[in-house]
Amino acid sequence: MRICIPIRVKSLKEAEKQVKNAILLLKSVPQKPEILFEIWLDRFCGSDFEANLRKLIKNCKAPVIAVCRGKIERGDFKGSEKERIEILKNAVLAGAKMVDCGIRTDKKLVGDLKKVCRKHGAKLIISKHIWDKTPELPDLLKIFKSAKALGADIVKIATSAKKWSDNVVLFELVSRVSQKGEEIIAVGMGECGRISRIGCPLLGSYLTYVALDEKSRTAEGQFTLKEIKALSL
Repeated sequence: MRICIPIRVKSLKEAEKQVKNAILLLKSVPQKPEILFEIWLDRFCGSDFEANLRKLIKNCKAPVIAVCRGKIERGDFKGSEKERIEILKNAVLAGAKMVDCGIRTDKKLVGDLKKVCRKHGAKLIISKHIWDKTPELPDLLKIFKSAKALGADIVKIATSAKKWSDNVVLFELVSRVSQKGEEIIAVGMGECGRISRIGCPLLGSYLTYVALDEKSRTAEGQFTLKEIKALSL
């Protein structure tokens, strides 16, 4: 199982500290899962941004997913959409192996980002967050197809799980997509969706998000490293 640890803080220095703490904690995890780091770039930049980001990515000693979300995606980035995509491009140049771009991003900007990813061997994740429900399976499959049409190497679909049966919908989504050899990340947000964070990867979801600790959760329902260790996953 791939575990992705989200790092969402206010400075690259804080991010470095969290990465070090995560690496220390992972040494005590029994099964030694494959690790990725998700670095949120919404809140910090600066004149030495790319050089400092390159250093951070190198210190992760694991593949990095770069994320930069604007307000429309419940992120903190306050610049223009063009500026946001430039940050993701710079992340690829700094060594990020993947970038996560929202499905509502302008097609031309997504295309420009895709070109940079291809040139430097990075993967493009196109993501869709649905904050109020888990749609029916046909609707989720349409979202998946739309993201692939935009150029996604991996499609991320995160829904709000309001009832236990919502997990079954996500399980079926992952199963169908995986059977076709396509890559997907499926997540059920909220307490009812916690089981999806274990079940979806077992059915073929590319990864599951695991927080460094309770304060570091980037979505409701995320397991922590301590909980994963207890589960021996």
